[in-house]
Amino acid sequence: MTPYELIQVYKEKKGIESDNAAAKELGLTRAAVSEVKRGGGLGPEYAWAIAEEIGMEPAEAIGICLVAKAERSGDAGKVAVWRERLERVSHYSLSVFFASALLGAGKQIVELCILC
Repeated sequence: MTPYELIQVYKEKKGIESDNAAAKELGLTRAAVSEVKRGGGLGPEYAWAIAEEIGMEPAEAIGICLVAKAERSGDAGKVAVWRERLERVSHYSLSVFFASALLGAGKQIVELCILC
């Protein structure tokens, strides 16, 4: 996923049609969104806000932005470091998600038993 794809998911989730409307809602300029679309960066505060709106772990969204920044720098070492960190955050997020889902399912079963 890229920083611009984060904005795209945000737009879909919020029912926003244009980049300009998304920029306004996020407190960005249209030029800033255009820059992100061309491969530019997205600040951590915006990545965090988007993540909260789309139901993503904020650390994962910030990691996506840091990978993109490292890629733009051309430093293969930085790219490798940030990709590895993003992968760890992503795996952690999935673990938490599945644990929550399992705990939620267990709670539903108990509630059903109490109702019976």
